Amino acid sequence: MPVAHWNPWIDFETFRQVLNPIVDLPFPRLFDNGHHEPWQPRTDISETDAAYVVEVDLPGMTIHDISVQLEGTTVVIAGQRQSAKSESVNHHPRVERPCGTFQRAFTLPTAVQRDEVQATYANGVLTITVPKAEAARPRKITVQAA
Repeated sequence: MPVAHWNPWIDFETFRQVLNPIVDLPFPRLFDNGHHEPWQPRTDISETDAAYVVEVDLPGMTIHDISVQLEGTTVVIAGQRQSAKSESVNHHPRVERPCGTFQRAFTLPTAVQRDEVQATYANGVLTITVPKAEAARPRKITVQAA
């Protein structure tokens, strides 16, 4: 039972990140035009009998930079990481930490308790706990002799 929709472009992005250090020349990054590639923070989703837990790596951000919404059974996480502007004379020819806006959406497979959703942000990790609706939780059924 999938928890999130598959995005084939993520696999291409991962392949590009692996291949870039091998064939990448430093010259294109020497002249930063201010345009940054879109990025998606790494996310883990786990499931217990009572809830779904979504953990998103967002180091260097504040709670004011992050937005979490629940649309039906879809959790939408959006935000913006500001570019670190260096005031020093020495400019860095290589910038690898992603910045700019992002948005991730994950559709959960069962009904949820919308009023009980909690989101916390600590040590660069956003944790969203989405309790399952009572009807969606597993229930033990006792077998009786006939």
